Amino acid sequence: MRKRTIFRSSSIAALGLAAFAAVSTLRAQEPAPAQATPQVHVVVEGETLWDLAARYLGDPFLWPEIYRLNRTVVEDPHWIFPGEELHLGPGGAVMAGQPQAGVAVEPGLEPVVRPVPGQEPPEQQVAPDQMQAPVAPPPPPTATGPTIFVRHGGEVGVTGDMGVTERAARPYEFYSSGFLTEGQALPFAAVGGAIDRPKLARVSESSFAGMFDHIRVIPPAGAVYQAGDSLLLGALLRKVTSWGEIFYPSGIARVTEVGADGVVAQVVAQYNRITDGQVALPLEAFPDPGQVMPVPVENGMMGSIVEPRQLNPVPSQQQVVFIDLGRNAGVQVGDVFTVLKASEEAGVAPTRVAYARIVHVRDQSATGLLINIMGLGIEAGAPVQLLEKMPS
Repeated sequence: MRKRTIFRSSSIAALGLAAFAAVSTLRAQEPAPAQATPQVHVVVEGETLWDLAARYLGDPFLWPEIYRLNRTVVEDPHWIFPGEELHLGPGGAVMAGQPQAGVAVEPGLEPVVRPVPGQEPPEQQVAPDQMQAPVAPPPPPTATGPTIFVRHGGEVGVTGDMGVTERAARPYEFYSSGFLTEGQALPFAAVGGAIDRPKLARVSESSFAGMFDHIRVIPPAGAVYQAGDSLLLGALLRKVTSWGEIFYPSGIARVTEVGADGVVAQVVAQYNRITDGQVALPLEAFPDPGQVMPVPVENGMMGSIVEPRQLNPVPSQQQVVFIDLGRNAGVQVGDVFTVLKASEEAGVAPTRVAYARIVHVRDQSATGLLINIMGLGIEAGAPVQLLEKMPS
């Protein structure tokens, strides 16, 4: 065993203390090294990751960059809450309502959680092994919705007999829910899957891409893509008699390179698995209604469900259905329909079994999101009736 010598001389100890004091004095006289203060934004009510990306990064579709830097603060990108401090990159602190232009996000910056006094009740304390996924407090019941993204399974509602709990329309729902092609020959591009950017070569015989990955895109004949163009990626799920095919979105990609070897795009939003063999369309502009909410109507127009997007035997909250009324019938994004079930007793009015909020509209059909399910009978052919209408 190695021996250790312990000096007990008072003179040596005194010399050591003197040397330590001298070094401490010198260090105290040295200027403190400059330390970069992480740039943060304090969330206020009504703000979204989409809005913050547009404000600080100049592009709303870069919201995943902010989420990636704040995973220890934001448990679910569908929700951010007032008082949360989101790191945006190095630089001075940014208070709510004081945006700075030209903010760059540093990929390697790790966020630090700084709790806001008075906003962490005792039940929010979590075990040390769960600190990377803190539980966020529920939003106030009167809030208009903390982000533009839907919290699946969360509380949603409409006006009238259900109360106001969220915005009439959200970009996430508009782009991720899908639609019927209505038999039209849409300008689909082909998705070639993930690629090795320097060589533009396929990674494998069958590949898939995730957030921030690059994919090869083959434009349709006669189409020209430019760097900066945004594309909606997706799969043609299945054919529906008399209605064409179901387009099921998988994500959004932005064109980054256009050259002789092909078109390269980067995935900036993902809803489902992105694989080779899928298709892409130029991204449609979101018809943002702002804070306008639908108003109740009497004796609203009647239609029916063409088919649910997923053929589940038991419908679930946030499930997508397609109805046979569209833009030509005056349907708008944000309208609310009720799904009806006919009574087996003669002379008895049909009962409401669900509410569907319209999130996408085409000429002859519309896409509805089930926001409240009260019974069975949500199937192809089920009647629907307009319950609330967006102001013209």
